[in-house]
Amino acid sequence: MADQLKAELWTSSSNEALKLFIADSEGAVSFPPVFTYPIFGDSETIYGYQGLEILLCFNHYTFRPFLNIRYDKKLEMPNVEDPKSKLLTLLSKQTVFKDEVKWVDEVKNEIANYQIPGQLVDDFEQDNESYEIYKLDLTSDSGLELHQRLQILVLLFIEAGSYIDSNDPLWNVYVLYKVSPNEKNPRSIIGFTTIYQYWKYPGAKAFDEGLRETRLKISQFIILPPYQGKGLGQLFYSRLFGNWLKNEEIVEIVVEDPNEQFDDMRDRADLSFLNKQLDLNLINTKLTPGWIELTRKKFKLEKRQFARLLEMILLYKLKHNTGSDSVKDVRLFIKRRLFEKNIEALSPLEEADRRDKLHTAYQSLTEDYYRILDGVRLRMKRSLTDDNDDVNDDTNDESASLEKSKKVRLNKQ
Repeated sequence: MADQLKAELWTSSSNEALKLFIADSEGAVSFPPVFTYPIFGDSETIYGYQGLEILLCFNHYTFRPFLNIRYDKKLEMPNVEDPKSKLLTLLSKQTVFKDEVKWVDEVKNEIANYQIPGQLVDDFEQDNESYEIYKLDLTSDSGLELHQRLQILVLLFIEAGSYIDSNDPLWNVYVLYKVSPNEKNPRSIIGFTTIYQYWKYPGAKAFDEGLRETRLKISQFIILPPYQGKGLGQLFYSRLFGNWLKNEEIVEIVVEDPNEQFDDMRDRADLSFLNKQLDLNLINTKLTPGWIELTRKKFKLEKRQFARLLEMILLYKLKHNTGSDSVKDVRLFIKRRLFEKNIEALSPLEEADRRDKLHTAYQSLTEDYYRILDGVRLRMKRSLTDDNDDVNDDTNDESASLEKSKKVRLNKQ
């Protein structure tokens, strides 16, 4: 009885108790969740058990789930949590509980006549492996069912992730598969992404002429842990991006609240894309606003993202001495955007404080840019002359340049 009063003896970490598996005909690979608080609360603990294990397994192809819960001891008290009921409310109704033999039989029967419920939109090869991307048909029962099987991964791997309304016709789900010559394991799910398609008003004249424009928002993006670190996330994103570029109705591609890992992947993918599409030798600090806006729209990138990419390219050219811009030119180019972005916060400050805060922001940003650029290789011609000797700040010139930028911005408002 005394032991039952010691909560620590009956409290399990839900992150450690929950074990995830992907299984095929040759075995299963295990990996832990990153988050469990959407299921078991902010403390990510489960009270009332000793030796608790929660096994959640998915078939590699159909993602049919199997759930089993084991423990050494359980407190017979009314406030003891039931992890089974919490998980089953979030899983597909076709989840098999406890009976592994039944699950194996159901998987075999399902695979025998299984067809991916969607349309093949792209395929590619990487490291002698073949991959396919399908757009799920969420108007079909089988498409909805597959998404229901996948969606719990959003809670387990995306911070503050939540389920989408798959009955909303503006949602799209794309799934990445690995294709195998093994007839027993023909395809394996590698990851998936959810995309929301906004209608964008094109203006009165274009609207009257029947022009339809949409804006895509990447909401959730997951590569399963066993397949991470192989560049598949970047390829998945890049192949989808390439397909969307061909669609004339899509005018912009944005990302909803990306984490740092996705941001890094996206930046490197977009840099690689621009490296193929543009002559980067022509990128310099004297680019006109008209060219920047026209090019941004051509490649369907949001303003902030395209500005960041240009700044990274300029820093890359400085580092590798492949451009005519000086360090000071690039510094002013980047600081001008930072100033305009933060004009409301910076304007009331004294000039010295404003310069200090702006330079601190510049240093932090460029450090992050160089981190992202580490390992990136862009196609450049090396400059015959070194124009990057001006490393020291010219405070008066820099301040005057930024003040000029401030006045232009305020006059436009």
